[in-house]
Amino acid sequence: MTENMKRPLLAVEDLTLALGLGGEEFNALEHLSFALREGEARGLVGESGSGKSLTLRAILGLLPPNAVVKSGTMTFDGEEFDLARQSNRSERRRIERLRGSGISMIFQEPSVALNPVIPVGEQIVDAVLRRDHMTKKHAREYAIHLMELVGIHDATAKVDAYPFELSGGLKQRVMIAAAVAGKPRLILCDEPTTALDVTVQKQILSVFTHLRDELGAGLLYVTHDLAVVAQLCDSVTVLYSGNVMESSSDLRAVFDHPRHPYTEALLRSTPDVDQIGRRLYSIPGSAPSLDERMVGCPFAPRCEYRQDDCGQQRIPDLSKTPERTVHCLHQVEKRTLDAVLEEETS
Repeated sequence: MTENMKRPLLAVEDLTLALGLGGEEFNALEHLSFALREGEARGLVGESGSGKSLTLRAILGLLPPNAVVKSGTMTFDGEEFDLARQSNRSERRRIERLRGSGISMIFQEPSVALNPVIPVGEQIVDAVLRRDHMTKKHAREYAIHLMELVGIHDATAKVDAYPFELSGGLKQRVMIAAAVAGKPRLILCDEPTTALDVTVQKQILSVFTHLRDELGAGLLYVTHDLAVVAQLCDSVTVLYSGNVMESSSDLRAVFDHPRHPYTEALLRSTPDVDQIGRRLYSIPGSAPSLDERMVGCPFAPRCEYRQDDCGQQRIPDLSKTPERTVHCLHQVEKRTLDAVLEEETS
């Protein structure tokens, strides 16, 4: 195995990020670490407010003005970046240079991201010209090729269409085409199928699978939908209240045998057409706001397995295996998801 195959394409270590609210700072991400290899798709999963989108924005230096990175490093393709030094001009420029050709990002709302008064083809051409030296004619031809690559039929005609003339699914495909124009090594996906109906969603996920095979790019896919993760991803990191609950390079191992109670709860609350008679589980309570976060396991107030020691200290990784991370003192070692589902259908 070559050295390039051994090392991660992306590794985030000890990322802690605070948001300023009402004159105070509250941690929105705490000691976040994960890695992603070339050609791998990793799901970043959790409820709203868990810090998924903030993580993507921290990687590309696209944070809101009230965000402060307190600590954290990122290694991309063997080059290390200090995420806490983004206020430093030279470090910020190093990260900015990654955008497009190294790392690209696909946002949730193409209607917001696309300019409504410029034809979609021109917007892809602009992305091509920013990242490659070619004539405008060749850039337009390449833009049409990219539109065909992401499954836009009759791309030659649609290249001159305006965003309002296209459906939501087609606009999302245009966004994907613009994002891959620079042949990025890593694509960050911020819930890009959330606003689409299930049929179009399935088509877009197929596009991502095709792009990963075609470009060999890694995918970091943010979603709250475990069904999407099951279809697209190889690995998973589960976030709750800005903390890693469970993470593994083997998605199947987590889905078959979740070891953190929050992961188990997410799986139990996912609809399954094969379990028609099962009552749909709902996680009790709600996630804490930024100013309500506690010492110890943040999921403890909602956890079926909580004990007194859960709220006394920060929970270390107790997985005991290099390929899996589990921040839980009382792991779900003897209860399989199948057993839980059997109880709920009985």
